[in-house]
Amino acid sequence: MKYLPALLILAGFVFFSQNGIPRGPYLYDEADYLFAASQGVGANLLDHPSQSFASFLYDGLVRGRNPAMRLALSEQVRTSNDIVFYRHWHGPLYFYWLMATSASKHDEHAMRMFSRVFPLLTFLVIYAGSLRLFPGPRGLLSAILASTLFLWSYATLRTTEIAPHLLFVLCYTAALLLLVRLLETGKRKYWYAAVCACACAFLTLEVTVILVFTLLVCAWMERRRLILDRVLVRNTLAAFLGPVLLLWPAALFKLSFVKAYLFMTYLALFRKSPWGNVGFLDTWRNRFVSSPLEWILILAAVVLYVFHRPLPGRRALSPVLLYAMLMLVLLLRVNTGTPRYMTPFLPAFHIFTGFLLAGFLSAALPPSRAFLAAAALCLLLAWNTQRQIQAHPLPRDLRTPEVLQLLGAQRPDAKPLLIPQEDIPTLHYYLPHLPVKPYLPDQFPSPELLAGGDYSALLYPGYPVRFRKLP
Repeated sequence: MKYLPALLILAGFVFFSQNGIPRGPYLYDEADYLFAASQGVGANLLDHPSQSFASFLYDGLVRGRNPAMRLALSEQVRTSNDIVFYRHWHGPLYFYWLMATSASKHDEHAMRMFSRVFPLLTFLVIYAGSLRLFPGPRGLLSAILASTLFLWSYATLRTTEIAPHLLFVLCYTAALLLLVRLLETGKRKYWYAAVCACACAFLTLEVTVILVFTLLVCAWMERRRLILDRVLVRNTLAAFLGPVLLLWPAALFKLSFVKAYLFMTYLALFRKSPWGNVGFLDTWRNRFVSSPLEWILILAAVVLYVFHRPLPGRRALSPVLLYAMLMLVLLLRVNTGTPRYMTPFLPAFHIFTGFLLAGFLSAALPPSRAFLAAAALCLLLAWNTQRQIQAHPLPRDLRTPEVLQLLGAQRPDAKPLLIPQEDIPTLHYYLPHLPVKPYLPDQFPSPELLAGGDYSALLYPGYPVRFRKLP
């Protein structure tokens, strides 16, 4: 009986995912990620080739802060095949997955389909973890509500790009559920397992600092039962450093992880809109409009947590809410309409909301009525999700296939093609031997652009595709 809801939730995910995976060529981030994976295990394990730390600091502090020099700096780094740059400063764990599935790397739809394994694994972790954490009806209610909120979320369903964000969700979800178990039992084995999951998150995305802080807060909360001694310190270091040294030794020996954190700081402080030309208010208006029921339930859960003190298991939920709130604050600067940038914090809110509402319903209502209320919420979520999917169909990329077909028919020339900067990663991946020179949108049209070098042709920005041979 307790596994029947899981099958229904999975069936809903399959239904909502219909025609939801893009089939077009890899775009900016995806093309860079696939190129990084194509360099092999050794390059990603050792971050070779990559800039020295001293050169990275100089370029960031001197050239990176000068808008006139950024394009030249980007060209230089791309020409050097800096593997950390092509991973966009992420850890290599996701790229090992891309290598394992690289037999289909030129089947873009299949590669994107393979990435759906991560939300499915996260669903299993949430569902099974809920049943383990909470005995009786509350456990099943928690499993149903938390996993439905996550798996049917517009953000989860529309995060279809090849990117490490959903793997990061899997890692931090496992860590948070283990921390909940730690606060319930005080057993060290859950602490070590949470630290290991945190190490996997560290190997994936550069925002893991929030998860590390959450672990430290939980360790302080459980300091009496954990008992700080040499065994605890030794095993904790082994649980974290073991996976890191095995899968990304360059993080420590080349300070690659420091590069990642410094680069994200640079984007936040010195770049006006590095994630797109969308303002703060527009970003949050779009997020609420795309999933209004989700956000209403999340706000209701937070209000219940703050003002309804007698909630059962309230203390054990604190690491989930702490992580979600801190990650939300950290990413407030990330203004974009792309759903995947919500994944570092939104699934944590899903888990917190599902667990808290399940605790409230199981305490306030008889089991039969509590399950009816949960079923009603799931039906409302299904209606909300289907409505939003219909209102926001996937946009078709008409430009990129035409650009690749047009430029693929061109004979390589000693003189480079002038192309928009946003096309560079895609052309570098699909047509690596084609000499190109990028230009920024604000450089076009400009006589100085054409007068600045000897070029064979000019690719215009925008759609329809326009291409002109140069004398």
